[in-house]
Amino acid sequence: MTYKYFFGSDIRSIPYLSILLENYDTIKVVTTEPRNTGRGRKILNNPVEDYCNSNNIECTYFSNLKYYEDMDFGICVSFGSIFSNDFINRHPPIFNIHLSILPNLLGPSPVETTILNGDTVFGYTIFKIINEVDKGPVLFKNQIDIVNNYSSNVYKELAEDFKINFGNIDFNSSLKDQVGEVTRSYKFTKNDYLITKQDSLLKAKNKIKAFDVLGPAFIKYESKIIKIHKYTEGNSDFKYELKDGILNLDEITPEGKKRMKANDYMRGLQ
Repeated sequence: MTYKYFFGSDIRSIPYLSILLENYDTIKVVTTEPRNTGRGRKILNNPVEDYCNSNNIECTYFSNLKYYEDMDFGICVSFGSIFSNDFINRHPPIFNIHLSILPNLLGPSPVETTILNGDTVFGYTIFKIINEVDKGPVLFKNQIDIVNNYSSNVYKELAEDFKINFGNIDFNSSLKDQVGEVTRSYKFTKNDYLITKQDSLLKAKNKIKAFDVLGPAFIKYESKIIKIHKYTEGNSDFKYELKDGILNLDEITPEGKKRMKANDYMRGLQ
């Protein structure tokens, strides 16, 4: 008996794992080992392992030294490990779901980069993993326009589109070479989430939308860190002045407090 293998390790993997579990009876889940994190260096499972534990789904930890002899093919989404050349060559095809239309925006953060660029056209590409990162031949791709381009909504909409189109995706069909201009996305750091008074209003809004999942974006306000989840085009009691306009904050997490409405925070300061 052969199995479809799923490789994933973060919160963005879970919607796709859920869709595959709805469509296949024979799924094996492979994820990354727990790691030390945070100030206390606590050992924490990743979101995929937590999801599997909560839903009584068996999962195993990945190693490039393993050989999955019962693999029919693999599907990889937001996986925290890199497949070695030897691992790729000795296994059946493993397909990655990349959230851009390749070869546009190779790399780890295509959704965030698209939002930072001010775009509302998104997409995803399913391609066969080869020895070169994000450059394998294409099995399926689809492009969609998403007006509400907060990253959390973009991830949701892309997963929904994958679910709708899943029945039309044949993982045994012929593959096509990637064509077009190669552009790249990059791994962001916490410093990228910072909004400063030197930012434009447009750049600040795009940061808030782009880092909705990875961040959130934040400001330094009266020597405190204020995380920003949403801004408003209307009026707000919490205004942050930028080089070319005023940013009206809507939902925030003040340092040492829970997420709240910005207006409630400002009333508490009075």
